[in-house]
Amino acid sequence: MKENFKIILAALQEAGMEMGQAQFSITEYSLKTRLSFKFEHINEFLDFLQLEASHNDEKSDHIKNILIEEGINPENFFYVNFYKTKVTEL
Repeated sequence: MKENFKIILAALQEAGMEMGQAQFSITEYSLKTRLSFKFEHINEFLDFLQLEASHNDEKSDHIKNILIEEGINPENFFYVNFYKTKVTEL
């Protein structure tokens, strides 16, 4: 596992979040929070998610389409901004 991936996972754990349950947004800029991380291109993000493009075509294509819909070139850098799911109490 890449060192920067370990840093991301440690930050999520410190925030009391699990990778599989974390919500996130993808932007061309950092939200300047402790849970905002830069990825150099889509393949690095897929590697972080442990998705190999050749074995998870549907999921990889879905993520690529999200980037394109946001106006982000999947081959350029982008930021993934993680946040906790907000639960409204009644």
